[in-house]
Amino acid sequence: MKIHPWALALLLSSACATNGARTSDFVLRGEIPADPEGLGLALYQTLGTPFTEGNQVEWIDNGALFELIAKDVRTAKSSINIVLFIWRSGEPGDSLAREIAQRTKEGVVCRVLLDPFGSNDLEIVKPQLERAGCDVRIFRPLPADETLARNHRKLVIVDGRVGYTGGFGVHTVWLGDARNENEWRDVAVRAEGPVVAQMQQAFAENWQEMGGVLLPASDFAALHAPVKAGGARAAYVSSTPNPELSRAERSILLMCKAARSRLWIGQSYFTPTSSLLELLVQQAHSGVDTRVLAPGDKNDQPAITLTQRLSYPDLATAGVRLWEWPISMMHSKVILADDHLVMVGSINFDILSYRLMEEGALIVDDKAFARQAERAFLSDFQKSVEVGQRWYGSRYGKE
Repeated sequence: MKIHPWALALLLSSACATNGARTSDFVLRGEIPADPEGLGLALYQTLGTPFTEGNQVEWIDNGALFELIAKDVRTAKSSINIVLFIWRSGEPGDSLAREIAQRTKEGVVCRVLLDPFGSNDLEIVKPQLERAGCDVRIFRPLPADETLARNHRKLVIVDGRVGYTGGFGVHTVWLGDARNENEWRDVAVRAEGPVVAQMQQAFAENWQEMGGVLLPASDFAALHAPVKAGGARAAYVSSTPNPELSRAERSILLMCKAARSRLWIGQSYFTPTSSLLELLVQQAHSGVDTRVLAPGDKNDQPAITLTQRLSYPDLATAGVRLWEWPISMMHSKVILADDHLVMVGSINFDILSYRLMEEGALIVDDKAFARQAERAFLSDFQKSVEVGQRWYGSRYGKE
């Protein structure tokens, strides 16, 4: 994601405020219940979204995402709905457009909503998708002042029955398996079940804003999907911009505060607010295994790495373990809490996600899915460089 210098300056001036003042410094008070019913009520009170039962969820690493999406597109019977911050010309978009074209010829409706800030060659992409039979809308076309009120959600929904979300865009950097600096590290999730209706609703509200009509009932087939025994509880949290406090920020604070034994964070733009920094310190002090994995020197926004390192002394002193991903851009946005709770989505730990962007994330309460997240984290830790206060001091002359 390339951000203009003036936008980055806004981000840094705000996000550097781990100790700075803000109009509303929100703190989530009280204990988060550990039992399923209590946790579900806490989620609903805080985010306005209930857990749904009977979902099937699948963890996806890196470029494996695109073949899975293609397989679902090939079986589409009624609709393909997509909202993305980044869709750029070339692969994997060319291949995906061809797959979509085969289905629209058979009557499948394709709706695509792209943000012009991230999708910066729409003069190529938009006609290509229209030739493939898609109704393509541009989210808040950029005026002269290039507003930062953007759509950063990542959603692909097929037939209202299967949905994808995560940190991905449609661009070459998301191909491969994070083996070199041209292959970004990222995480996505594929979901089936009632939670897909919540994902579809997030698409629908954005679609309506840009002139799209109401979606047909068939696009909400997941509302009537049968409950599968042993399936996961899941909720999709959608966040809209708010200059004071959004659901994006609330969701991160809720996930971090809910942890009682383990709190592992993978975050592409790790610039915590003062409230979040204090919460992470408190969790580490209370004995929670608190870890952060963030980009290293190959961050696509190098200034963010410098900014995130400002938080290292406080975190390391409290006992938070810190890793930096050295291979490429680490773009995932994941939180693993205890042995059952996982959040995967588009929400960054920065002021743009909190106050200016449409965002979303899937929260999954399921031990099997949490084990998949754990395995991915452990593999990433092995490939990363562990850093701490002493490393920070020796490198930057601050003992």
